[in-house]
Amino acid sequence: MVIEQQAAPAIGQRIGRQRRASRRTGWRGAFALPGFVYLLIFALYPMYQLVVMSLSDVTSANILGAWSFNGFSNFASTTSSAAFGVSVANTLILVASLLLIGLIGGTIAALALQRSGWLTNLTLGLMIFVWALPPVVAGNLWKFLLSDTGVVNSALMSTGAIHKPILWLVDSHLALLSIVLISGWLVLPFGALVVRSALLDVPQDLLEAASLDGAGGLSRFWYVTLPHLRPTLWVLAVLLVVNAFRSFDLIYVLTGGGPGNATYTLPFLAYQQAFQTFQYGIGSATSILSLLIVLALALAYGWVQRKDAR
Repeated sequence: MVIEQQAAPAIGQRIGRQRRASRRTGWRGAFALPGFVYLLIFALYPMYQLVVMSLSDVTSANILGAWSFNGFSNFASTTSSAAFGVSVANTLILVASLLLIGLIGGTIAALALQRSGWLTNLTLGLMIFVWALPPVVAGNLWKFLLSDTGVVNSALMSTGAIHKPILWLVDSHLALLSIVLISGWLVLPFGALVVRSALLDVPQDLLEAASLDGAGGLSRFWYVTLPHLRPTLWVLAVLLVVNAFRSFDLIYVLTGGGPGNATYTLPFLAYQQAFQTFQYGIGSATSILSLLIVLALALAYGWVQRKDAR
């Protein structure tokens, strides 16, 4: 009986803590409810509509009416088109190029800007300015610079490097190269800023210990700095891939997908199918395929992260 009397207050305290924790959980759920409703209305429902549209025959004639189900006909139509193969190839080229520029170029730039100073601060300020430029503004700027009478051609001709203007955005081979370089110019500051912030968290005592043990600069980077940067670089890689799939506005301003379909990517192909030829079902199917590619890359990233954690 004495033991039960002594244990009763402890049990009561535990029950009280559990009730207070339940009330706090309820309050947290109430605060999360508006965000969930917003996500449901503006993200999940449009995604559901996109899937339904990709499996239906939707054109400008019945966009506001009933949609007839046609299975995977839209997916067969878009994958069998010549523009689809070009778009997939261009998308992969753009993704690979931005990964190289953002990861390798960003890491090199971050290492060069690791030391503080007025020149570093000035460079970082310019990088933030470039990174903050809207793609539409950057696209119009470079469209002016790369025109046949633009600054780039004028500078090259004045130095004797070329004898006639280069059609950067009209030539079928140079147009895609120009898109890649301009996109890289936009993502390089972002990569450098992200990697530089991660470099500030690298333990200096480990670097000093490695230096005392006779490790050179390259060895210190490879065995000390890079392992600490690896989680940040993985996250940066995912963001760069997503950014490559969101490069529609830059392509629209610079080349409009041309010449021909030389600079088509999957998002731009989906736009062309849906809003220029009014084949909404086929455009939705192309968008779903783009989404599946991004989802596959995200799952691969999660698998690698869990593997590293083990």
